[in-house]
Amino acid sequence: MRHVLAIPLDEVRRYFAVNERQSLKIVAPERLSTALAARLGAKPEVPHEGEEWRHSSAGEPNTMCESGEFAAGEGTGFTISFGTERGVQETHVHRRHTEIYFSEHPLGADYRVEDDGTAGTLDLPTGGALVFGPGVVHRVTLGGLTIVIETPAVTNDKFGAEP
Repeated sequence: MRHVLAIPLDEVRRYFAVNERQSLKIVAPERLSTALAARLGAKPEVPHEGEEWRHSSAGEPNTMCESGEFAAGEGTGFTISFGTERGVQETHVHRRHTEIYFSEHPLGADYRVEDDGTAGTLDLPTGGALVFGPGVVHRVTLGGLTIVIETPAVTNDKFGAEP
C-alpha cells in the first residue's frame, strides 16, 4: 500500500514545457493500457516507483499511481490531474463523481444542471476552486496551471455533452 506521494511543482512545469497535450494525470483508478493510450494519442502509462513524482522525457512512458494504492476498499478511488490554459477543455458531464478544479490563476466555467436545467457562468479572475457534482454539464476555462481532483474516480465516467 502506498502512503505518500509528492508532486513537485517544478516537475509539473517541466512536463508542460515539452508536452503538447497540456494534460497530465498522475493518480487515477487505473493506468491506460498500451493499446488505449495509442488510440487516444497519449503516452503509455507505467507504475510509479518511489515517493516523489518526476516527469518523463518524450520517449518514455508516463509514470502514474493507481488510487487504490493509497486506500483499501471500494469507492475510495480518486484522480489527480493537471492542466494549463493551452489544453483543450471540452463540455462534459460526470454521472458518478465530483470534479474539483483549483488554481491560483483565473478560472471560469459555463455549466448546466441536468436535473432542473439551471445554468450559469462562473468567473474567478484571481483563481480559486470550482466544484461540480455529478450531473452538472460543464466546460471550464483555465487561465494557467490548474489541479483537477475527481472523487470518487470512476473509470469511464466522462461523457461529452451539449452546453
